[in-house]
Amino acid sequence: MTIGLLIWGLVLFFFSILAQSRWIVWLKRRDFKLAQKSYGPARGEEKSKTPSLGGAVFMITALPSILIGWALGDGSLIFQILLWSLPLASGGIGLWDDILKYSRSSSEGLSSLQKLSAQVLISLIWSVVVQRYLGIAVLPGVYLSPMLSVLICSFLVVSMLNGVNVTDGLDGLAAGASSISLIFICTVASAGISGVAAGLAMTLGFLWYNSFPARIFMGDCGSHFLGGLLVSISVCGGGLLYVVPAGALFGVEILSVAIQIVAIRVFSKKVFKMSPIHHHFELSGWSEVQIVLRFWIVHLVGIVTLFLFGMGLGLHF
Repeated sequence: MTIGLLIWGLVLFFFSILAQSRWIVWLKRRDFKLAQKSYGPARGEEKSKTPSLGGAVFMITALPSILIGWALGDGSLIFQILLWSLPLASGGIGLWDDILKYSRSSSEGLSSLQKLSAQVLISLIWSVVVQRYLGIAVLPGVYLSPMLSVLICSFLVVSMLNGVNVTDGLDGLAAGASSISLIFICTVASAGISGVAAGLAMTLGFLWYNSFPARIFMGDCGSHFLGGLLVSISVCGGGLLYVVPAGALFGVEILSVAIQIVAIRVFSKKVFKMSPIHHHFELSGWSEVQIVLRFWIVHLVGIVTLFLFGMGLGLHF
């Protein structure tokens, strides 16, 4: 299976580069760009003209990955459907949000309550189905009660969807961090490696055009897809808690948002100049490239630290 995965990964990587290139041309011809948030840092004219919805290519390339993963012997067809159904369903929520933003020529699509409700619904349904057909191991060979497993899994799904989403604010930041997370999961997962190979091919192919200065953004469609993929590979790979170290940077980003909201509403003060935290450093004078590269390093260090800390507690990843 190793040679087959390598070949499939390379084919998908080059296909992703080609597909994103064609997709950029198509989007520009139709002037498909999303309105910039008025409360964010000031953006240059080029960013305002950069098309979004690059994550749609993730969803398209995920479909053949179901059959290829099965053909390569990485689990049954049901296993592959379960592996890819969460990122596809999650990406669908983001796609819905992106289309609403475009149709309204606004930076606001779904309301926060609508988006959260859809995320919770999708996460609960997927967790229940996976528990029914595969079982949810929190770590290899470690199982909790079905209800508790479903609740923990659903919580982590919603957390990752929003974590990746808020991280996606600078060129290459979310895509690069997701690639690092996928490489980590590949080292610990016992199954679903075809998903890792496909996910890496997609993110690196996208990063080819999303690195500074970005020619395309992934949109909520892409960030939701990647968040769902990281959780589904962790669960199908034999350890739900793999997603904790894999989500190191995403956790920091979403936590910075939560801290800022509490600080403003309770104490009427800001902790950060702006949240999520990458905007704080942007307003502090760091260049976009500096922030992205340093945050990738922080993400890698965070993964290693959380992994070693878990091992020290006797958690056998």
